[in-house]
Amino acid sequence: MSTFIFLIVLIFMIFIKLLVQSIFLVHKLQQVGYFNMKFLKWLEGNKYREVLLWNIFELLLPLLLILIFYFTIGKIQIVIYKYITSSIMILTFLWKIIHPFTVGWVGPKAKNKKELVFTPRVIRLFFTLIAILIIILSFIFWFTATPFDEFTLSSWSFFKFNAFLLFVSVIAPVMILVANIINIPIEKLIHTFYFVKAKSKIKKVDLQKVGITGSYGKTSTKFFVATILSEKYKTLFTPSSFNTPMGISKVLNQENLSKYEYFVAEMGADHKGDIQVLCNLVNPNSGIITAIDIQHLETFGSLQNIIDTKLSLFANLSPNSIAIYNYDSEILRESIKKKDFSKLNLFTYSIIESNIKSVDIVAKDIKHTRAGVEFDAILKTGESFHIATKLLGVHNVSNILAAILFCKLMGLSIDQIKNGIRKIMPVEHRLQLIDSGSGVLVLDDAFNSNLKGALEALRVLKEIDGNKKIVITPGIIELGEKEDEINFNFGKYISQFVDFAILVGKERTKKIKDGLLEKHFKEENIIIVNSLQESQLVLKEIVSIGDVILFENDLPDVFSE
Repeated sequence: MSTFIFLIVLIFMIFIKLLVQSIFLVHKLQQVGYFNMKFLKWLEGNKYREVLLWNIFELLLPLLLILIFYFTIGKIQIVIYKYITSSIMILTFLWKIIHPFTVGWVGPKAKNKKELVFTPRVIRLFFTLIAILIIILSFIFWFTATPFDEFTLSSWSFFKFNAFLLFVSVIAPVMILVANIINIPIEKLIHTFYFVKAKSKIKKVDLQKVGITGSYGKTSTKFFVATILSEKYKTLFTPSSFNTPMGISKVLNQENLSKYEYFVAEMGADHKGDIQVLCNLVNPNSGIITAIDIQHLETFGSLQNIIDTKLSLFANLSPNSIAIYNYDSEILRESIKKKDFSKLNLFTYSIIESNIKSVDIVAKDIKHTRAGVEFDAILKTGESFHIATKLLGVHNVSNILAAILFCKLMGLSIDQIKNGIRKIMPVEHRLQLIDSGSGVLVLDDAFNSNLKGALEALRVLKEIDGNKKIVITPGIIELGEKEDEINFNFGKYISQFVDFAILVGKERTKKIKDGLLEKHFKEENIIIVNSLQESQLVLKEIVSIGDVILFENDLPDVFSE
């Protein structure tokens, strides 16, 4: 009976260990949007390799000790051997439970940029995972510990029992993947239910619906359009970076749509056909495309897939609808020329003054100050007015032009537009100027993930008065086979604007370092760290009053090394 209880205790301990380990793994799965292939790619990285090596070590060491004691003590003193092996396994399982907390994989020491959110989907995933664990642990017990009357703590069966229990920790990611696959039909049903509910709800109200997409700039443009529109109309918009079918459905289902006159929807895409799905949901009356570039090339598969997906926003608009696009985006401009959008009322904007005769609104005399960016907006009609903002970067000038043009077409006066612009605050983590009063300025561009935005952030860094200029970056991701080339060129570009480059992730930033060195950047001023947290410690050593720091593209924890 005591042996049976002991085995149950061991099974319970490994069950707790696996739950702790699963919290760590599910957190990473959540960060990659529950995509199994992205999760598998993360498992190949350095961060999980450390976890895997520990699990293998914790598998082999206790088993090796049991074997050593068996051949040295077990054949002579069975009772002593039983106590030794029992103690080894108890200590091993206790260690396996405690260890993830001590090294900061989970718990208070885990310095995650974004914590695991226990959404209904995560809870459902854990229920499935627990069911899988119970089945596996029950099978191990049945396979190794029966017939129970022949089982002893000094038998080969006990060795197999422990070996299988410890091995389960090694294959924990497989169980996460299996649980996620099992839940796919359930999640699809839930998504479909909320999608259909939201689609039905928005159809029943008289609402002007604006769709905004683009490889970059869509979140900022959405906020700018919504803020200015609110000067005249009751406007609903998707919060933060809500730009997926589930995110938009959630907003529509939670709100009383009859209270609003406009709905501004950010439409995100990283796979072919994503925008079509969102258009089926929102059915926009007008659309804005901010740019087309190679962002998410890895998941789209080709540039043409990106072009077709983004342009599907315009393709879904009714005849005579307003369609606005960025004339400065060459890929976008040339792609629209090849399509037949004659049924639409096309409008364009540009930050290049020489395009004044080709576009409907253009920016002139763009200037950066420590308070923000200023410029003159000139409409095709000849109307012009001065704009002063709390924002930074010419890309934000471009986004504001899109918002001005759209709102002017929606009937807002110049005064209403200027009042709205005065209320626009920097979008958090998107080239946000932070002055804490310490004498050190911070440019927070953590949510930027495209090369063009990164280059613009570096130009702003150069224009702002300051002593040392410091950049902290892990580089640009999800660019497929072009990733190395682009990060190499990014490194060369960085060399022109900064005094110190802190690169996050040795392997990930190797090409950036190569680019810096290609331009004869001082190697002693290139600092490699493993995480954003480690970069903070480095900053304390090199930063002083008057310095300006740029945080460029702070990747999710899942990309950390």
